[in-house]
Amino acid sequence: MLNGNQQFSFQAPQPYYYLWHLAALGVIDATFAPPGPGSETDYSSPAIGGTVWDTIAQAFPAADTPATIALIDVGVSRSHPNLKSRLDTVRSIDLVSHPYGAKYVAAPAANPYDPEVKAPFFADLSTAGLGSLNLSGPETGYLNSLIADLMASEGIVHTLIEGDETFGSHGTAVAGLAIGEPAITHQGDPAPAPADVLKSADGTALPNPNRHTIPYFGVDPFSRLISIRTGFEQQPDQFITAFLYAYTNGVDVILLPRGLPDPVRSIINPKPELSQDLDERVNWERADLFARLEEATPLASEIRPHAVGKTANREIAWNILAKLIVAISRKVPVICAAGNGGESQLIYPANLAAANNGIIAVGAVTPHGYRSGYSNYGAKLTLVAPSDDFEVYTRHQLRVDRTDPMVDQHFYHPGTGEVIPHSHFSLLTTDLPGVFGNAGGSDPHSSILPPLDNPGIGGGYYTAFGGTSGAAALVAGVAALVARANKAKHGPTAKLDGLSSKSILVAACNQNAAVKPGETPLTPDPMNADNEPAKGKGYFFGAGLLDAGKAVATVLGA
Repeated sequence: MLNGNQQFSFQAPQPYYYLWHLAALGVIDATFAPPGPGSETDYSSPAIGGTVWDTIAQAFPAADTPATIALIDVGVSRSHPNLKSRLDTVRSIDLVSHPYGAKYVAAPAANPYDPEVKAPFFADLSTAGLGSLNLSGPETGYLNSLIADLMASEGIVHTLIEGDETFGSHGTAVAGLAIGEPAITHQGDPAPAPADVLKSADGTALPNPNRHTIPYFGVDPFSRLISIRTGFEQQPDQFITAFLYAYTNGVDVILLPRGLPDPVRSIINPKPELSQDLDERVNWERADLFARLEEATPLASEIRPHAVGKTANREIAWNILAKLIVAISRKVPVICAAGNGGESQLIYPANLAAANNGIIAVGAVTPHGYRSGYSNYGAKLTLVAPSDDFEVYTRHQLRVDRTDPMVDQHFYHPGTGEVIPHSHFSLLTTDLPGVFGNAGGSDPHSSILPPLDNPGIGGGYYTAFGGTSGAAALVAGVAALVARANKAKHGPTAKLDGLSSKSILVAACNQNAAVKPGETPLTPDPMNADNEPAKGKGYFFGAGLLDAGKAVATVLGA
């Protein structure tokens, strides 16, 4: 696509409201100023009306029961000022550093040097209420054995300062989008009313004088989050434990903003148009032979230390996990990222989404009304939410970031493909300070982790974020809003099952909606074939763009 005859000129990125995604989802009622003579729409300073939080509070003033999201990811910062009061540290657990779980507490005053204490975390683990999991005899035996082992186990309570958050930048960003709230000055100080802070134009309502914090809000800043830390190892037991732990703890929403490393189900099939190329590779059989010989050698564990085992037990465990996710989703909505490969198929387990389960596969869209350049799509996609964008250079489309200063150095030509506008909008969310954060810090001081009493020094409390991970986090926040509205109306113990929650969210979607502050309705784009838009909007956007206000209104009016 380079060296063609169409040149794209550099355009400076236009400022935009840092919580634009809440307006796009209908969480806040934001009116963006219309363009004046010879000017563009002002996307940076909308007039804020009401919020969905206000709607729930006005309908049921005495109701204050939060919903709970279980985040299965890589950990969450428990010291971030916009998250620490929303994170349920008592029930959060780390399944990476110890097979039977690890939790983190401040060092005991009596013995600050004692590194760890044993404690049971899975005594109440159960599949009760899930109904039939459709397991085979060997699968039933394996699962019962695993649960018995976990129930009798003891994990570790660490007194480490850093806890599980050192490498938790992704989980921290996801958590902020779902449940972040304004930072408060001192422990015990009440947070200001969210709508008041959002409406403040002069900064007088800032909740914290610390110059490193902003009045940041997730989709539902009144709900809470349990962090279930998992890794990327191909260990199905870890993920079985994570889902059972979330279910046993009675959470209202399960958020999985990543794929799972199932050696079979996680494989993305080649695009149909490339299958012939694969078949014509003359060394295909030779490469396959070498791979099989490598696995057969006695030194295979040294040559391929991360090779996937092929024992019957591993296959049984992965089968159990797939069936367990589906069963749990019928009781608790399981919200999954669709994947960031630009494929017309979803990653696992988003690709398990079906009409008879509560798995919600989430794709990403931009304010231009198009699918985000990286967002996976296809027949199993449930719905979409706002996120950032990605450049695309294929024979089917050309999507160029014209805010890149280097764009003038190249020539681009769409060929027979379609020119799709690129969006420079991204999702602002919470971040780890310093080099472990998504942003990596914003000045030289950020290369050193700041002191514990003020980790915001050096910047790094916030980051630009996106992906279908970010979109899924926003949908999880809306699911929490729906669950909290249901508790407000029917009592603190009321719960929506996964099928009911999914039904409400899907009904609140619109395939013809515009993604605020944009004004263009959702529009299919040719990503992997020229004729793909003919497959319809459902193929690209599922039920469409989610409207939080409509979803909550459905619950409150029921």
